[in-house]
Amino acid sequence: MAFFRRWLLVLSALVLGGGSLQAAGTKEQHAYAAAVAAFQDEMWSRAETEFTQFTQKYPKSTNAPEAVLLQAQAQFKQGKFTTAIGLLSDTNHLAKAGTLADQYVYWIGEARYQSHDPAGAAETFFSLARDFPDSSLRLRAVVEAASVRAQLAQWQQTARLLEETNGVFQRAAQMDPANELVSRGQLLLAQAKFAQNEFSAAANILAALNPQTLPPQLDWRRVYMLCQTELAAGDTNAALATVTNLVPIAGLASDNNLRAESISLQADILEKLGRAAEAEAAYQENLTTNSPGEHQRQAILKIVELAATQNQLSDAEMNLDRFIAQFTNSPAADIARLTLGELQLKDYAGQPSLTNQLQQAQTNFDQFIVEFTNSPLLGKAYLDRGWCEWLAGAATNSKDDFENAAKLLPPSEDLAVAKFKTGDAQFELSDYDGALTNYHSVLEDFTNFPAVAMTLGDHALYQSLRANLQLTNYDGASNTLAQILERYPASDLATNSPLLYGESLAEADRPAEAREQFHNFERQFPDSLLRPQVELAIARSYELETNWQAAIAGYQGWLDLFSTNQLRPQTIYALAWANAQAGNETNAFDQFTNFVVQFPTNRLAPQAQWWVADSFYNTGDFVNAEKNYKYIFQNTNWQGSPLANRTNLFYPAQMMAGRAAVGRLGYSDAVGYFTSLVGDTNCPADLSVQARFAWGVTLMQMPPADTNNPLANFSAATNVFAQILQLHPTNELVAPATIEIANCNLQLANYDDATNDYARVVISTNASVSARSQAQIGIGIALEKMAALAAGTNQTALLGLALDNYVDVLHEENVRGNEIGDPFWVEKAGLQAAAVAETLDKWDQAADIYGRLEKLLPQLSGSLDKKIAEANTHLPQKGN
Repeated sequence: MAFFRRWLLVLSALVLGGGSLQAAGTKEQHAYAAAVAAFQDEMWSRAETEFTQFTQKYPKSTNAPEAVLLQAQAQFKQGKFTTAIGLLSDTNHLAKAGTLADQYVYWIGEARYQSHDPAGAAETFFSLARDFPDSSLRLRAVVEAASVRAQLAQWQQTARLLEETNGVFQRAAQMDPANELVSRGQLLLAQAKFAQNEFSAAANILAALNPQTLPPQLDWRRVYMLCQTELAAGDTNAALATVTNLVPIAGLASDNNLRAESISLQADILEKLGRAAEAEAAYQENLTTNSPGEHQRQAILKIVELAATQNQLSDAEMNLDRFIAQFTNSPAADIARLTLGELQLKDYAGQPSLTNQLQQAQTNFDQFIVEFTNSPLLGKAYLDRGWCEWLAGAATNSKDDFENAAKLLPPSEDLAVAKFKTGDAQFELSDYDGALTNYHSVLEDFTNFPAVAMTLGDHALYQSLRANLQLTNYDGASNTLAQILERYPASDLATNSPLLYGESLAEADRPAEAREQFHNFERQFPDSLLRPQVELAIARSYELETNWQAAIAGYQGWLDLFSTNQLRPQTIYALAWANAQAGNETNAFDQFTNFVVQFPTNRLAPQAQWWVADSFYNTGDFVNAEKNYKYIFQNTNWQGSPLANRTNLFYPAQMMAGRAAVGRLGYSDAVGYFTSLVGDTNCPADLSVQARFAWGVTLMQMPPADTNNPLANFSAATNVFAQILQLHPTNELVAPATIEIANCNLQLANYDDATNDYARVVISTNASVSARSQAQIGIGIALEKMAALAAGTNQTALLGLALDNYVDVLHEENVRGNEIGDPFWVEKAGLQAAAVAETLDKWDQAADIYGRLEKLLPQLSGSLDKKIAEANTHLPQKGN
């Protein structure tokens, strides 16, 4: 239609203008000629103005009707369609139009069409053919009316216009079948028949057209429609034979768009015939600089799709890579790079070991985002790069990309995915409020996209449930759970969600509510595959309440019901633990022992072994305790276990093996365990310090290797403890190590050194009240030993100082702030103080000390009463 309109416009101007110029000479004719000249030079605004001025100045001119027509056409060319319609529809102008009236109506139709009133345009064209029987535009008007009806998919009206037996079109088709307008009308009629599934009639109309009389564009359309008709009739092979003629015809038309459309249709037919490789090769022909951008885009997508059906994605990737390198300025370069990245991302998703594919995909998305800042696909590129970052574990980067995608993508399923993954990234980063906002957007803002609710709805609700639980918003979680069960009862998440909610209640120390939720689950999903997990959770809820008997019954009942379930090992372990907590030591011992035998590779086996070892240790069976602790860190099956690895049980088991060795008096073996820990650079620092401390204590306890030097081990121990002070000056064992150094010096008779070491602990701001009390008692003991080596007043003075230190601890005068004295050391200080008081003949003070001890230790009241009575015998009697 556009081709005809431009032709008619120029023709009208030449005919009308030429006729008028012959009579030029007057001012009127000069004004008219000037306006026509502006029109012919396509100076539309000037032409409109001059024609307007002409008709106003010379309304009775014989050129006035032509001037109005050309003025309207000038307005038409400027997009002033409503103004042009008003001008041509003016009754005054129509009354004077004369032989141009049909052209007035024609251009009213054209303007109505361009002003988006196709129905009005069709009616106007039809009225021209009806009301102007002698007009040369009748045939054109009918074809134009039919064309507009076709565009409105009014196929019956289209066919009726063109098939009317005595109508304008049929008479023209009989008299002048080679007329281009007739050919166009026939193509429209064939299209109408095709649209009404009258394929045979459409084919007959197309076959009747003589290709020799058609310009290449119309002949191409004829062959294209014939091919479509054969496809619709199911004759794909005939369509393939027909389509081969399209490319040469497009070449005659010198139309790259028609050539690309021909190739696309040929490739589509080959695909329908199952000849995927040939179809892919055909689409490759559209990856050239001559192909329009939209066809290049279609070819890229189809090549990838066809390669996928043949499992040849790597070939598609190479083709896209080659296209990008060869046609850097192609309009389809953006979709080519995006698609290449998506293929690589898909490769990685199918085989995560292909980390290079993930890196290459991200590189392509990086380049896309830098190079194609104005591409409509930019939002998709951000979304794809967000997936790369997400799969690489970079939550912060992926959040940024998903957020950028959400800002750029139009309302679509992709936008819903961007919102959802933004929520996931925020959840990963502990921004649970932000995550909830995006999950709610997925649920509420995409009602016009049913696929979003189908693919993401249950997941968005489930993630909302998780976010609410993280926020301890149990009301919100409960409401979300209700929505999941109501809206997605068939989803796997509908059964997982109640279990998750119940387990979260249990973790929040709300076991009774959790148990109620689990029972609700059993009523709602009696046949769920998750029932074993729910029953186990019910038993655990009793464990959380320390209702050990109910827990034992629950675990035992579970084992009776689900003898082959994969959760059986952890249930047996839980049963053993519950028996241990309930005081059923024998049952627990047997169950933990059997667990290790039955499930030696289970992740809980090392923990069960630990409990068995602890049981031997706590009952004083140090030989078996050591043996079982050793099994934990020497068992090669457990080296990678989450519970027996080098940060949980592996090193602690060695520590306990050393302590058990000390218990059985195997000091040398104990030292071996402790020094092994100290020398292992992978051993946790705190445990290494504990091992060094235990090493020093063990040296103090073990018999000397050299009988001629019975105190040698104390000197060695001093060095070991000193290393703690030097290497770990802020560790909590610094004060105990200093006390042990002082104890060693006490054994070595280095009393001055001992008292100095004890004093450092007493004045320490980091030492506990227990350590300070022990150190102060140590000072008293050292002073007593020094007194034993002195005589006279020196001895008395030293004993007095010792007594003062003991009394400070006894009366808790060494406590600070809100501290409370350690009962063990208070008792020890009292006994030491009473003995020194007796030695100094301070019997009244001794009696007071025994009296104070009696209040602290009522269980010793019998022996202490005797001590008090004995002390009183040394006191002066009243009246003497």
